[in-house]
Amino acid sequence: MTQDSNPMRSPLRLILLILILIGIPLTLGLYAAPRLVPEPQVGLIRLSQEITASSAYEITEQLNYARSDPAIKAVVLVINSPGGSAAYSEELYLAVLSARSEMPVIATIDLLAASGAYYMAAAADAIYAKPTSSVGSIGVISILPGDVFIQEEELTTGPYKAFGGTRDGYVRQMERAKHAFLEAIANGRGDRLTADLDYLSRAEIFTGVQALELGLVDDIISSDDAIEKAAKLAGLRNYQVVELYPLAFESDSGGSLVRYQPPPVDEQRLWVPPSNLAPGLYYRYIVPAER
Repeated sequence: MTQDSNPMRSPLRLILLILILIGIPLTLGLYAAPRLVPEPQVGLIRLSQEITASSAYEITEQLNYARSDPAIKAVVLVINSPGGSAAYSEELYLAVLSARSEMPVIATIDLLAASGAYYMAAAADAIYAKPTSSVGSIGVISILPGDVFIQEEELTTGPYKAFGGTRDGYVRQMERAKHAFLEAIANGRGDRLTADLDYLSRAEIFTGVQALELGLVDDIISSDDAIEKAAKLAGLRNYQVVELYPLAFESDSGGSLVRYQPPPVDEQRLWVPPSNLAPGLYYRYIVPAER
């Protein structure tokens, strides 16, 4: 009887071949999976100053990045701001609404979310605060234009072309902006809002505990707990927490993502009254000057 020389008929060699054919692709798959399908992430976006064209641009770019990156499954807004420009506060409100339509967005208030900063937060799925956080100042400030005068060297097609309108016209604009602000809060908070809108229009500042009683926030919890809430809304168990600023603006900076540390909040700056504001509407809290 002759011995079969076909190696494929040897049970040991056949088993070894099967292990090789299955094991190598499996090993490669396990190695490549985290790179091809990254671990889900919760992105942090920090507003730590007044709302201006610059800060609004930074926030909207980070929200856009979160929406474009499939790894980002939820966003947490960490707010320390007195508000600012009415137009840019409204821009942030709409940007948060757009992001919220695609993923959970949570707002957590550290020191201050006043006026336009709270306007932005009202678009989130939920708002959280600390017991002594400062929340509210729901109202409008208008910097009026100068006196109307005739300048013979300058021709205009209308009497208010050079001034934008009358002072009483600015007052009417303030009322419209105030009602838009209140309506945004009513829509964002829904049945959770227990305070009367007329009461909120007094533009008071509340502590986090008071804001909870009024329905302006959902709970008194830490920022870490707020991150967990966002992850739970997104259905995540295992996830990373990432700062979105370096991802949106410093992705080509050669490893700075690892070293990135958010700048500390300048507490004094949050409470300093602004100076040299241009004529226009502002959703901003301004501490009354001492007499």
